[in-house]
Amino acid sequence: MKSSRWMAISGAAGLGFFLIANLTDFFTGLNVLAGCIQLALNAFVFLTWLRGFRKSRGFRKLIASFGVFVPPVMAIITLDRILIPAFF
Repeated sequence: MKSSRWMAISGAAGLGFFLIANLTDFFTGLNVLAGCIQLALNAFVFLTWLRGFRKSRGFRKLIASFGVFVPPVMAIITLDRILIPAFF
């Protein structure tokens, strides 16, 4: 299934940037840059998994539902912990 590959790639990239944005402080400003990239990437993850959710059935639909609900939660956490404090 072609969308399964895109779902896996987008999910791994979204999780990677989420971890970089929220857990690193090696370089000044890296977490803010990663947070901005992560928000854009979360939109891609959400749309990719939503497409997979609409096409899937049964257990795959259950798994795809996590990919639809998790990116907005990750975006809210990044906004709250990283981006809002950095700009205000």
